[in-house]
Amino acid sequence: MDIQTIISAVGLLGVGGIIGSYFQHLFNQKRETELKIQQINENRYRSTLVYMRCLLNPKSLPHFQIEDRHIYELKTSEAIKKYAKEKIIEYYYNGFLYASDNVLVNIKQFLQNPSELNFTKTAVSMRKDLWKKGKTKINAKDFALKDSAL
Repeated sequence: MDIQTIISAVGLLGVGGIIGSYFQHLFNQKRETELKIQQINENRYRSTLVYMRCLLNPKSLPHFQIEDRHIYELKTSEAIKKYAKEKIIEYYYNGFLYASDNVLVNIKQFLQNPSELNFTKTAVSMRKDLWKKGKTKINAKDFALKDSAL
């Protein structure tokens, strides 16, 4: 091997390393963005589920940490239910931007008929959406607790 061939080989290895590093950086950046979006959606879904629980059982409100201080000022179960339903409707419409079709369908069903089963169906669809688990062994009917009186 002559010196020119050695210099060319070293140069190619350096360029290959630079190109490889660039693509690795792009891949890592994309993954970080996906994780941030997933975290944001998880927080939105968690908030929606908390308001759904408050609609089903307003007396459970003290068990949740909700950043919305206005709900703690409400004194009657009916006022809590009304406020929680308004928040769920707000999340439903905002969900058009980020939620899967199944999540939206299940939230709508819950709003039309608040029940433990419809709550569980919504939670399962959110789980599938967040973790991309299209095939899950969870059956909403198996996990729904006894319906509470509304």
